[in-house]
Amino acid sequence: MTNQPYPSDPDASAYAPNAETVPIISRDNTTQATSDGGRIVENQRESRVDQAGNQVESSVETYEDKNLRRANLRYWVVSVIYFLLGVLEVILGLRFIFRLFGANENNDFILALYNFSHAFVGPFNNIFNDQTIGSRSVFELSTLVAMLIYALIAWGLIALARVLFVANYGGDQRVVRTLRRRS
Repeated sequence: MTNQPYPSDPDASAYAPNAETVPIISRDNTTQATSDGGRIVENQRESRVDQAGNQVESSVETYEDKNLRRANLRYWVVSVIYFLLGVLEVILGLRFIFRLFGANENNDFILALYNFSHAFVGPFNNIFNDQTIGSRSVFELSTLVAMLIYALIAWGLIALARVLFVANYGGDQRVVRTLRRRS
């Protein structure tokens, strides 16, 4: 029994080298990289003779697509904006709910939440009068306005990111081929 995590291949003996096999002789192995109109092209060509004496030619062309890079950057920027908006909306939503239900302001969590969220709600205070409900409950309309305004700002930033990082498709075409020829 071997220490392999999987059973051995029963056909592996057909490919196992022995003393009578001829080693692979490489005739030509070239690699080149060029910049073609804003994209990087890498060509790898290999021409060799296999064990049976057949000539095998392989060609691989690899392109680095700048449009794909721009799409990935756009996705990353949009994801970060959505994440930050989500965190801010949750914090402001908690503030609204705790103020509405009259949470105890002497609690450390509530005090920290109010102090942190005040930086985001402060610019929108005194737009509308906040309505006091009962002795400790407050319907904070300024928090709802802040949530709406920040959502609109995030929407605008996402639209800007989609415009800035739009794919630039030119009139050129690319073909990727892999060619194997045996003689």
